[in-house]
Amino acid sequence: MKIYTSYFAKAGTLAKKGIVPISIARWTPKWYEGERVLDAAPTPDMLKDDITREQYIERYNTILRRLDVKRFVEKLQAIGKGKNVALLCYEKPEDFCHRHLLAEHMNKLGYEVTEWEEKKPEQMSLF
Repeated sequence: MKIYTSYFAKAGTLAKKGIVPISIARWTPKWYEGERVLDAAPTPDMLKDDITREQYIERYNTILRRLDVKRFVEKLQAIGKGKNVALLCYEKPEDFCHRHLLAEHMNKLGYEVTEWEEKKPEQMSLF
């Protein structure tokens, strides 16, 4: 199983590609009916506008220190049933968000987690 990260706007595309979308956000869009795993979701107080990025990272690192990554991956495997999975939140790949912090943490522990990128078909050259 490969573990990707992505954002809700790509959920339909991911599913069509055979990748199981899994929300790791505290709340999901109203239209999202997919799987959710809250083990790595930010706490509600972290989502308020009155904390700095540094405070957010500090609080999220507390979540990561408590996260049993092996058990988390086992949950993902159970949900994915042999398929690749994508951990979703709201922000676009270039924006700061907790999924990047989670991926970095998991990578340090030996789990490969990468941002999903849609592969564009190569154009054939006539020359």
